[in-house]
Amino acid sequence: MTAYVEKGDIYFFYRPKVDAEKIQSLDEIQRLHMVLAPDDEDTARLFVVGKKRLPDIAKGKSRSTQREWMMNDMTGKPKAVGEALAPLEYETKTRGEQEQGEAIPVGEGRYALFERDGSSRLAYRLSAPEKPGKAQKELGILAEASFVISVRNPAIDVPGFPDSKPNYPKRLQDKFADKRWIDVDDGKLLDHESAQLLLIGAHDDLSEEGVNITGKANLFKTLGLKKREWPTEALEKGRFVEPQMRPETGEPEGDRSKGGERGGQAAKNMASAAGIAKAIKGVGFPCHKSDLVKQAKTNDAAREIIDVLDELAGGRYETMADVQKALGEVR
Repeated sequence: MTAYVEKGDIYFFYRPKVDAEKIQSLDEIQRLHMVLAPDDEDTARLFVVGKKRLPDIAKGKSRSTQREWMMNDMTGKPKAVGEALAPLEYETKTRGEQEQGEAIPVGEGRYALFERDGSSRLAYRLSAPEKPGKAQKELGILAEASFVISVRNPAIDVPGFPDSKPNYPKRLQDKFADKRWIDVDDGKLLDHESAQLLLIGAHDDLSEEGVNITGKANLFKTLGLKKREWPTEALEKGRFVEPQMRPETGEPEGDRSKGGERGGQAAKNMASAAGIAKAIKGVGFPCHKSDLVKQAKTNDAAREIIDVLDELAGGRYETMADVQKALGEVR
């Protein structure tokens, strides 16, 4: 018997590397994002997928041996998540003004989080593109798939996983007891920044799960994005496409890096990649960690962002891409 935890919309985005002129494979991809927007809740979760692709599904087997981690980068109002996917702009001493392109939509559909056969599962079915293409194949995004999903106990270190830890309330932390992993029997386990999940490929045919996924997603409406402004070739035709938008030159109202009003209290405190980029705006590259921290304090950044910057490795940062890479290692 299938016991549903939640259902909602699922969206996939890839963020190209700063210096990528042509997107052809994972080599030019900075990050793969998954967005889960539960039904009947005015919230969305933005996740980073560990190795920039979903784990493979083993043909003819009920469970794959390939696994991958996924981490919550922010939770907030859907439109605040949409803003976090927009292009970024920052200053460098040696190259002047630099841009980080927008995250490119590459899949939308519906998902179900449920319990079955003694484990929790995440299953999805795409509505766009109608047929996955090269972009989806590179990123491991199938027309439909299911994964065994578990959440990591932040009190126990796990090799190969980020060091960042969610600040769970006692009610949720008590669920773990002394276990390293637990099933996702409560969607609130996914809501907290730095919550870490383990995905293991299960099925590429949802009839084998006996799960019922209905409805139609609307990525642009839900996330408050203007479809005419965003590149849609990957979403509609399955082809990799390069960023084409121009970033905002001014600070948006309610800048999340300073604890602004957009996205509610959770979004205010998120040390997301977008928030950090805005927090260190104006820093001159090349620079050192101390320069990043100093600039964030000058920009009156939230305490959470300064704490993350303090965790970065020492040494010299030549570009914003170097900072993003270092963030990936500590998050």
